[in-house]
Amino acid sequence: MTDQAKLSEYQDALLELLASGMSEGEVIQRLQTDPRFACYRDYVSQFDPDMVAVASELICKWAIRKPDQ
Repeated sequence: MTDQAKLSEYQDALLELLASGMSEGEVIQRLQTDPRFACYRDYVSQFDPDMVAVASELICKWAIRKPDQ
């Protein structure tokens, strides 16, 4: 898998988790333990839980998801 494809997969998963209604701790924990995203663990470990909560709130309030094609 290319680096771009890995990043795209990670971004899709992050958006899904933020929209899921999980707590910020659960979102961070899922990203840190998912073997698909091992290369992003150091990055995810720097996430501020308050910022994850804000991102989740914004996603739930403002995001419009396109249907899978």
